[in-house]
Amino acid sequence: MTVINLSIEEAKPSIYQGLSSDTKPTGLYEGSRFTETDTGNTFTYSGTAWYQDTSNFRLMTSDPMLDISEGIVSGRKTVNKFGRAVNGVQTTKTDIWDRADATPTQQIWLAPTAARIHTIQSDSASDVSGGVGATTVVVSYLADWDTAETTETVSGDLNAGIAMNNAAVMIHRMFVTPQASSTSANVGTITATAATDTTITAQINPDEGQTQMAIYGIPSTQTLHINNFYGSINRASAAAGSLNISMVVNPNPDVQTLAFVIKNTRGLQSTGTNNDSFTFDPPFKITGPAIVKIQGVASAADLESSAGFNGVLVNN
Repeated sequence: MTVINLSIEEAKPSIYQGLSSDTKPTGLYEGSRFTETDTGNTFTYSGTAWYQDTSNFRLMTSDPMLDISEGIVSGRKTVNKFGRAVNGVQTTKTDIWDRADATPTQQIWLAPTAARIHTIQSDSASDVSGGVGATTVVVSYLADWDTAETTETVSGDLNAGIAMNNAAVMIHRMFVTPQASSTSANVGTITATAATDTTITAQINPDEGQTQMAIYGIPSTQTLHINNFYGSINRASAAAGSLNISMVVNPNPDVQTLAFVIKNTRGLQSTGTNNDSFTFDPPFKITGPAIVKIQGVASAADLESSAGFNGVLVNN
């Protein structure tokens, strides 16, 4: 078999593939890669010689975002955050998250004032083991502002409420793992309530199975590079309505949890569904510790909106 150069450009570390019996090329840039298609073994060129990789290196593609998402690029992680305010954006600042509704229940999301144990609880008796709803919830959280995101799985009688084993300064995602008897992802509203503060840090609305909160925490050990953010008006209205969507950042949540600085605002104008997306070029850099979220302000109360942002989280 002839050795194949898979690289797009020559003037950089190259990517090759061939058989284990093929002679590997030399005189290459340091960091060049070679994959043996018959053995799966991979090698890295030092600048003078080839050395077999001891880690499970996978062949990189021409799509760097796919490589990051697949875990091929170490120290990086894709972030896709989306939120929804169900008929809930008001004429004053409203965070795009699950508790922003027409009541309104809670326009502004609140972080715990310190690392708190959270109780995960459903308001439905069907969200129990053997019921038709949920019994297991995976919680993504920050234990403190100097530690990367981790997860804890809570399982059992959610209707009674289950305390997490670990305290959290931030919960920015929860999702349900359906059980064998489930006919709905979750029948009731599932909340994560912080001890002492008694504030709700995250919420899964009925039959959604996952939080929809355009809110994300970044620890001091990482940096988030945001590629784009977006927003939409989801339902038609009798009269023309407008919506300002803003990306805001708390630059020091380890010091205070309430003050956010505006970073970009987009305007929507519609008598029906409308949407807008803004691309940062170059990506917008947010160094941790920080909290980033999307807020909306509507021209009339109870405007349903969705919004979110995408980016890459990089280890410092």
